[in-house]
Amino acid sequence: MSNTKPTLLEKYWKKKLDFNESHTAENMPEPLQLWNFQELLYRIEVLEVLKQFKDAAPLSNDMKVLIKHYKVVDFYIENLKKDRDLPAATKEEIKKQRETALAGLCSVVNDYKKRYGSYKPQSPEQYQKDIGHTISTFLPAWIQYRNTINEIKLTEEK
Repeated sequence: MSNTKPTLLEKYWKKKLDFNESHTAENMPEPLQLWNFQELLYRIEVLEVLKQFKDAAPLSNDMKVLIKHYKVVDFYIENLKKDRDLPAATKEEIKKQRETALAGLCSVVNDYKKRYGSYKPQSPEQYQKDIGHTISTFLPAWIQYRNTINEIKLTEEK
C-alpha cells in the first residue's frame, strides 16, 4: 500500500468522478452545483495544461530554444491572472480577500519574470527543473485566488 498523498489534480479528478456518479437523469444537479462543476472542470484543464508545459520543457541551455517554451508558459500564466474573473465580489470582506490573493498572485508572476529576465541555465536540465519550480510556485497562489472567486472545498483523505 502506497503512502503517497494524492496530487491536487488527482483530488479534482476524484471530485469530478464523484459528481458524475452522483448525478443522473433522475437526480439532476442544482444550478449552484453546476456552477461549481464548471469551475472544477476549468481547474482540471489548467492543471493538465501546466503539467504538460512542465513535461514538455526542453532539455537545453540554448536560450533560442528555451525562450519559445518560456513565452508560451508566460503567456498562459498571464492569461490566467485575468481569465474568468467573475462574478464581481459584492461583500467587502470577499473583495479584500480577492484583492489580497490577486496581489499575491501578481507578486509570484513578477518574481519569476525578474528571474527569467536575465536567465542563463548552467546545464541542459536546469531550465526543465526551474520552469517546473516556477509552475509549482504559481499554482498555490492561483488556486488561492480562484478560491476567492469560486471556492472548491476538498476533503483530506486519510
